[in-house]
Amino acid sequence: MNAMDTGNGAAPGHDITAIITELDERGYCVIPSVIPVETADRVRAVLERLLANEANEISRERRTQRVARIAVKHPVFVELMCHPLIVAIWRQYLDPDMICSTWTANTTYPGYNRYGWHPDWPYQRLNRPWPTDRISGQTMWLLNDFSAANGGTGIIPGSHRKGHRPPPEMASGWHPDGEILTGTRGSVMVMHGATCHTARPNNSDAARSALLGMYTRPIYVTQEDMRAQLADLDNPSELVRQLMGANQHQPGVVGENQYPPAGAGSGC
Repeated sequence: MNAMDTGNGAAPGHDITAIITELDERGYCVIPSVIPVETADRVRAVLERLLANEANEISRERRTQRVARIAVKHPVFVELMCHPLIVAIWRQYLDPDMICSTWTANTTYPGYNRYGWHPDWPYQRLNRPWPTDRISGQTMWLLNDFSAANGGTGIIPGSHRKGHRPPPEMASGWHPDGEILTGTRGSVMVMHGATCHTARPNNSDAARSALLGMYTRPIYVTQEDMRAQLADLDNPSELVRQLMGANQHQPGVVGENQYPPAGAGSGC
């Protein structure tokens, strides 16, 4: 299947410094119209075919569905994973060698009615207090218009500075400091990985879908095995290889005839 035009050229008019300032201050930033609505509609049509093929009793009962391994399911998903604006933001915010920790799609259907406040990977597995440096960032591509009615994501501004995940008593209801992510399809929300957020009830009569790309510093274990998907891609670019962990350090065996690289130290 051929890829489609996702507007992956230069992104004029985007002030990355201002985006990063908002990330640091509020924990998230909405970037309008990163791709045209027509392109978002075509990407959603690709996703909807996958949703139909992969639906099961669990997804129908829970009224929500995750599609994994999207990088190997259609070229358009690889293009969006590598979108130059997104890559530029996370290279500056995290690390020039940052990697994609997980790249999936998530859909909530009419009738979905649960909350679940949480941070993102790897904060879910870190002991408190969390490190104060930047570790990860979430990217959410809006494939539908997000609204209060269809379950636009709930976010607590400033929660990335708390140093811990939300207490159990606030996990299953609305938080008074929460804000609702709204925006037009084709927009992107970027978020500090420690920012507390949740899916919200979909009280509309239509599904609501987004693509979710978590980017991390390369020293951290990825949430999804991205390297395993590389073998299923034909001639991936060097950027694709980097984002999917081809250059990430892999554990080896340190033995009598194996030495650390130059500059790494020789022992103690």
